[in-house]
Amino acid sequence: MSLLIKNVILKGIRKDIYVNSGKIEKISSRINKKANQRIDCKGEKAVLPGLINGHTHAGMILLRGVGDDIPLKDWLEKKIWPLEKNLTADDVYWGTKLACLEMIRTGTTCFNDMYWFNKASVQAIKEMGIRSVVGLVLLDFDSKGTKENLEKFWRIFQKRKFKTISFSIAPHAIYTVSQENLIWAKNFAQKNNLILHLHLSETEKEVKDCLKKYKLRPVEYLDKIGFLNENCVLAHAIWLSDKEINILAKRKCTVVYNPCSNMKLSSGIFPYEKLKRAKINICLGTDGPASNNNLDLFEEMKTGALLQKVNAMNPVIASAAEMFNTVTKNAAKALNIKIGQIKQGDLADLILIDLNHISLIPGHNLISDLVYSCSGDCVSDVICHGKIIMREKKVRGEKEILVQAKKRAKKLLNR
Repeated sequence: MSLLIKNVILKGIRKDIYVNSGKIEKISSRINKKANQRIDCKGEKAVLPGLINGHTHAGMILLRGVGDDIPLKDWLEKKIWPLEKNLTADDVYWGTKLACLEMIRTGTTCFNDMYWFNKASVQAIKEMGIRSVVGLVLLDFDSKGTKENLEKFWRIFQKRKFKTISFSIAPHAIYTVSQENLIWAKNFAQKNNLILHLHLSETEKEVKDCLKKYKLRPVEYLDKIGFLNENCVLAHAIWLSDKEINILAKRKCTVVYNPCSNMKLSSGIFPYEKLKRAKINICLGTDGPASNNNLDLFEEMKTGALLQKVNAMNPVIASAAEMFNTVTKNAAKALNIKIGQIKQGDLADLILIDLNHISLIPGHNLISDLVYSCSGDCVSDVICHGKIIMREKKVRGEKEILVQAKKRAKKLLNR
């Protein structure tokens, strides 16, 4: 399958882009090759790398609006976990489709996920045509999150070849996964060359509990048991000491900044500038749509930048360009996928931006406008692995997804 994008604006210059077999084959001022599909942007659309959501829980979208305005511990223990016990694979299938639809419509082409019923979520992701790193969850107190289940799913998925889906090992957190199971997860991930995806130091209570139990802070504890390495993608990482930041830098871990969720749950403020100075790879995530409550990375970039500026009382830090990197090349590096940049030979995950959108006028600085002015509504077309999955704001099967997701959310709350 081939695609020719004509007269698109790339870094301020009109270009043609030829895509073949899921990859960017050629970028030039004029390309006259034949292609199965063709988009003529007429100089009125800009092309960007598809955005990458560094941390979310896609299927959780059916719980959006449930239990807002309460602390994280109460939100999890009194609202979310009791409802999640009643989740079915069908719920997660339609919930994941709804989340994928929202992400596609707002320019996200890849997401790092952590949720239940992996067979259902994989099927939904495959049908939507989006890219994902699907987390195989490990959790001590839930029978779905056992080592045996994780190994079973991995054996099944290993036999199938997915163009846009890869996998991670996702132990939930240090307070929900035993030391024995954390070590097992690290060894299993290392053996199978998989990413480790973990919640870390999201709240002050998590740190205090770890100090009480192990006489170590969370990063110190994980380092002591040999868990940390360059394949770790650590979500939140808010309550960090200087010593812990140095450990994360030494182990070459990635951290994921989730500003909207962190503010909504009053978890704390991510130490962006300290982590940046330590040269730690920083990505941006929305967290789950039940704690954000949307999946729009444009909103996340703006919120993330403004929070850091006002917290430090310094308008220079967390620049628009830096925020854009957190959802493109930084995230691609963390997930070890050849996306996040527009260059020949890389996978063709691309989005087209309508330069006539009101939020982009007068158009002095595109990156600045994308971060501070736009929402996901400025995205007109989405291409993942060379396939058009949104054309002129239309996504196939949208109406059915909305109907089915509403139906299942209502049933879930009444079970």
